[in-house]
Amino acid sequence: MKKYVAYYRVSTQKQGSSGLGLQAQKNAVANHISDKGNLVGEFTEVETGTRKKKRVQIYKAIELAEANKAILIVAKLDRLARDVEFTSALYNANVEFICCDNPNANKLTIQLLSVIAEHEAEVISKRIKDALAVKKDKIEKGIYINKDGSTMNPVDGEVRLGNPNGFGEYQKLGVKKIKENARNNKNNIQAMDVICSARKEGMTYQAIADKLNKLQYTTRRGKQFNPIQVQRLFKKCED
Repeated sequence: MKKYVAYYRVSTQKQGSSGLGLQAQKNAVANHISDKGNLVGEFTEVETGTRKKKRVQIYKAIELAEANKAILIVAKLDRLARDVEFTSALYNANVEFICCDNPNANKLTIQLLSVIAEHEAEVISKRIKDALAVKKDKIEKGIYINKDGSTMNPVDGEVRLGNPNGFGEYQKLGVKKIKENARNNKNNIQAMDVICSARKEGMTYQAIADKLNKLQYTTRRGKQFNPIQVQRLFKKCED
């Protein structure tokens, strides 16, 4: 009998607790393996809001699958296909995997999805930067009207980029100061040497993050690197 490790993902804490979406994924996995084998573990990634945190459960699922020589199974590849970290982790994993909604998916499929996901992330990032550039230009020209017609709220008598209602004491220093601190941080400078070189060699953001963590590099906050942080620092290589 084959062994399987299931990986599920739901978008909100509510979905994770109430079973909305999650139960459908579990049913798909159960129907797929049926009498083919048994589950040795299940992992559920629960995400809240638009600020995505580093995936934790996918790496635990891969680790368990490797330890048990099991097959990593996901219910729906399409809901994960645009996730750079997930596709990179799956592609780099030394485990067999199966997707219930796309049983013919293989390493090449995942690699292509990873490239597409990475490209989409870059497009979105550029779109946001372009929008902020337009707003910055308006502020410099003394135009304090938002797209919806509302007036930009000043912080300490000065209009800045970002949401003034969400500013903490550190953020009140302004976007320029935050970027300056990040750019001059010793940890970031050291990591950038590895990132710039690795990207030239064609390494993915996930592979670079793994390399930095293995070499015990840390972010300016003393945390491990993830692909999004690597991508942000790589942008500075081009500045």
